[in-house]
Amino acid sequence: MAAPRKSSVQLAAREKALLKAQALTARHEKLIEQAAEFFVHQDRAEQVRRDAQVKADAILAQAERDAGGARADAAGKVQEMLATGESRAAVAARLGVTGAELKRLTGTVPAPIATVDAKDPAVQDQEQTPAA
Repeated sequence: MAAPRKSSVQLAAREKALLKAQALTARHEKLIEQAAEFFVHQDRAEQVRRDAQVKADAILAQAERDAGGARADAAGKVQEMLATGESRAAVAARLGVTGAELKRLTGTVPAPIATVDAKDPAVQDQEQTPAA
């Protein structure tokens, strides 16, 4: 059998190299697509976290407002108890609080100032509405 011609060997080598290059190009294109999808998923995960944080902040702000109202109601009950003529010590003992806590509830000692988050939409709304 005759040896293959030099040109046919070169042609076969070129075809083999072309196939390898096409496979390599296809693999790189697939990797690029997968990387793009990865970044889309990463961005979506971050957006979900940001949305959850906003909702959590809103819930906490509402809870603080509700708790403030409940504290005001509790202070009103303490005032009512004191208005019956009962001593401060007896009211404090009945409620299971210290004298300092009772004073804080009655308003004779200022309550600790809570820090306010500037990002809280409820606080921004309160700051923008003029006082009546």
